Amino acid sequence: MTITDVSDLAAFARRLREHGAFALDMEFERERSYWPKLQLIQAAIPGEAVAVDPLAVPDLSPLFDLIADPSVEKVTHAGRQDAEIFYMKSGQAPQNLYDTQIAAALLGLGEQVGYGALVHRMLGVKLEKKERITDWGRRPLTPGQLEYALDDVRYLLPIRDKLNADLDQLDRREWLRQELTFYEDPAFYEQDPDRLYMKVSRWRSLNRRGLGILRELVGWRESEAARRDVPRQRVVPDDVMVDLALRKPRRVADLRPLRRLHPREIERSGEAILAAVQRGMALGDDELPNPPQAPREDPDAVHAVDLLGVLLKLRAKEIRIAPSYLGTTKDLAFLVEWLSGPRDTRAPALLTGWRRDVVGEDLAALYDGRTRIRMDPETRTVLVEPVRGPGAAG
Repeated sequence: MTITDVSDLAAFARRLREHGAFALDMEFERERSYWPKLQLIQAAIPGEAVAVDPLAVPDLSPLFDLIADPSVEKVTHAGRQDAEIFYMKSGQAPQNLYDTQIAAALLGLGEQVGYGALVHRMLGVKLEKKERITDWGRRPLTPGQLEYALDDVRYLLPIRDKLNADLDQLDRREWLRQELTFYEDPAFYEQDPDRLYMKVSRWRSLNRRGLGILRELVGWRESEAARRDVPRQRVVPDDVMVDLALRKPRRVADLRPLRRLHPREIERSGEAILAAVQRGMALGDDELPNPPQAPREDPDAVHAVDLLGVLLKLRAKEIRIAPSYLGTTKDLAFLVEWLSGPRDTRAPALLTGWRRDVVGEDLAALYDGRTRIRMDPETRTVLVEPVRGPGAAG
C-alpha cells in the first residue's frame, strides 16, 4: 500500500500509535543537492507494511509527531541519516529509537552488520538486492521497487524481538539503552559553524591566519550551497578552499590560475570569495581560530596504548563483541592522556557507562600498575593478574 494523502496518513498513524511500536525507514537522495531530498518513508506493524510518498503528501506531521513521541518505539536499522533528515525536516530530535544495527553489535554480530545479513542470520530470509541503486525520486514507482522498499521494514520488529531476547539473556539491555541516547540529543544534529573549517581536507596545513581565512570562506560556501541547494564541493572544492587561504587573492584576476575553480564560478562568486578572504585578513589575532593541537607522538604513551589494547581485545573476546566497538585506539589514547594528566576534563568514554564496568576500570588498574599482563608458558594464553608486593594495591 502507498499513502498519497494526509487523511490516509493520519489513519495509518493512529494504527501505529495503537500498536505502540513500528518499524521505520526512509529513502532519500543527497548526492546532487545541499539539502537531503526525502523521497519515500516506509513503516510497518505486524500484518501491515506501508510506503508513504512525501512527494505527494504535503503534511507529514501525523507521522512526524509519532517519531518525536517517546511513548512510541521506532525500530530502525543504521538510522543515523534517517534521524538527521527527521531533525532537519521537523526541528525535533527523534525519541525512543531502537537501532537494530547497534543492538546486533552489542551481541557480537558485527560492528556494522548490514540489514540484509541480519535478516538472513536472524530470520533465515534472503532479501533481493536488485533495487539497491534505484532512483526513489522517479514516479511512478514500480511494484518491484515498492516491494523492495517495504522489505526494509517488514522484518524489523521480529528482529527486534529476537535481539531483545538475546540481550536479556546476556543482561545487556541497559547497554543498549545507553548506546541509543545520542539519538535524543539535539546537539548530535547541530553543527558549530565556527568549526566547520575543520571538516575541510588539509586544514592543518594552514597557520592561524590561513585558518581565519578558511573559516570565512567555509561560512560563505555553506550559505551559498544552501541557497543554491547544491553540494558544497560543487560551489568550491575543498582543495581550492585551502589554496585560496594560502594565496590570499585580492583581485578577481588572482582567482583565474586556480585550475579547479570553474570560470563560471569565478564570474558568479568571485567578488564574494574575495570578500570572504578580506574578512579573514581583517581578523584580529584574538579572533583567529585556536584549533586543537594535533597530538604529538609520545613513545611511552604509544606503548601504553598498545599494552591497554591487549587487555581490551581480551575482554572483547570474552564478551564476544568487536574490539573496535568496545573501544578504538583513539579511545585508548584519550584514556591514557586522561589517566596521566590532571583529569580535569570530561571522563573518557571507556570510563563511563557500561564500558567502565566491562573494561574501563580494569584498563585503569593496568595503567596504574595494580594489575599486569603476562603469558602463561604452559597454556600459551595471556593472563591478567593483580600485582602483589610492597606498595601494590590489594
